[in-house]
Amino acid sequence: MKSITGSVVRDQLIFMLGFGFLMGIIFPFFTLWLLKLPAVQVLTPLYFSMCVLAGLVVGLCNYFIFRGVVYRFLSRLSAKVGLFQTKLESYRSDPSSAEKCRVEDCYVNTTSADILGTISGEFNNLIASVANFIEVERTTDGFLDKLKRSLKLEDVAGVVLQAFSEYFGGQGSFLLILERGEFRLVKAQSVDIKKEQIEDSFWLQLLRQDKPLIVSGIEGDAIHLHVGIGQLDPRHIALIPLKYQNEDVGVCGLISREPFKRDFASLEARNFIIQATPFIYNALIMKRLEVMAAIDELTGVLNRRFGLRRLNEEFERSKRYRMPLSVAMVDIDHFKKINDTYGHQAGDFVLKTLAGVFTSNIRVSDLVIRFGGEEFLLVFNGASAVDAYQIMEKLRVNVETMRLQYGAFDFKVTFSAGVASFPSDKVSDLPNLIHQADSGLYKAKETGRNRTVISA
Repeated sequence: MKSITGSVVRDQLIFMLGFGFLMGIIFPFFTLWLLKLPAVQVLTPLYFSMCVLAGLVVGLCNYFIFRGVVYRFLSRLSAKVGLFQTKLESYRSDPSSAEKCRVEDCYVNTTSADILGTISGEFNNLIASVANFIEVERTTDGFLDKLKRSLKLEDVAGVVLQAFSEYFGGQGSFLLILERGEFRLVKAQSVDIKKEQIEDSFWLQLLRQDKPLIVSGIEGDAIHLHVGIGQLDPRHIALIPLKYQNEDVGVCGLISREPFKRDFASLEARNFIIQATPFIYNALIMKRLEVMAAIDELTGVLNRRFGLRRLNEEFERSKRYRMPLSVAMVDIDHFKKINDTYGHQAGDFVLKTLAGVFTSNIRVSDLVIRFGGEEFLLVFNGASAVDAYQIMEKLRVNVETMRLQYGAFDFKVTFSAGVASFPSDKVSDLPNLIHQADSGLYKAKETGRNRTVISA
């Protein structure tokens, strides 16, 4: 309903006064009909005036009652909204020091059993949900930041187990990885597991069900579990299957004497679990590639042979799921001059340094490939050309501002990059994608180097 005056409160005043005036007009006729008084005593200007005045007074009293009850409640609600908005802004500006929204600060306390009580309850539920979302986001950011700095499978497993234990609650945890049809224990925290205790058939069945198995209220102090966790005295156990794009990754187990803090079936919990699986999967892939000598010996990133194989897998997955995929062809500017001036060992140092910068500043789910010589190929899953361009520009500025020291030499390096993305009118297959990125690199060098160019 559209406001008459632009203010609901003023509208309320007008309606109440109008209703009082109407009642004042009607009341004399009602009196005439009900009390059967003579018309000469009722239908007089004075009686009409008194009735209208009484109606207006009653309407005005109702308005002030509304102001004192409903309007006051809405004012408190508005103040709480403003307070919570201030806290949200504080979180956005500095997540590390943002205040938590405490119940006594942001909740609306009311014992009313009517619609105002319902509104208060819904508002408090909303505040609790947003506060929980902020806490989850903060936890997830810290979780992902640690995962980003972890490359080895054992390190990633340690971060995942620690984060899961803190997020869901638990005194013990373990991670099993599925490799070639068999489960292998990667890491355990406060749990003693032996290989002969791991029965593959149980874990495979759990993976096929693709939902956490929660066992609660276990009685007894020394229970031998046939699912591989040995001699413990837990009260609550959670076994979480881990999958990545329909690929079976493994199982994470949590053990606790207290009920778990969160519902594993909630959207937030599922998203938190999903955040971990790409890192575990990619760390597992990295582990396998290392075994297969897929890592470039000098730089520590993927070599061209296995890097292109992984890129082809990501390209096919991108086509299948209609997800964007971007690549960046990178070439170190004046690399030959660096070799000629400082020596080939200095050139190797530059290659290793830049490879480290690239690896440390992209997601673990992305790829860094030594394409050949001083060229690198960076692969960004789920990123558009604009996203990849922004990432490459940050990397370029980062490298540009660095000063490298090798022995007695102190020098600076820069690089040029060409970005291409799929899907695109010019990209029908993987060779086209790489060719377009190479064309962008050529334009970057042709127009002055030390820049990133999106292949048009």
